[in-house]
Amino acid sequence: MDDRQPSSHETRARMGFAGSILIGLGVAAAMNAATHDMGVSLGIGLAMTVVFMVVFTRRPRRRHPDAGGENDAGGENDAGDEPGSTEDGPQS
Repeated sequence: MDDRQPSSHETRARMGFAGSILIGLGVAAAMNAATHDMGVSLGIGLAMTVVFMVVFTRRPRRRHPDAGGENDAGGENDAGDEPGSTEDGPQS
């Protein structure tokens, strides 16, 4: 067995899987008690499980504190900043 510690994303994914299954089973049980129709309650419970699994296990985006946006005016990624850029204009 591997003795390494799981990463934070792996731990979050495992907890997300477990939480979404519990929520889905709870929704299915509540729907079965309310409608007395096992097919409908299982379908809705399964759909809720998949939705919560996607929401809980999604990796959050990392944001840099100094990044204001992709297309900032005067940023360092302007078309004329690189020597091989193909900017229209007079060539000297």
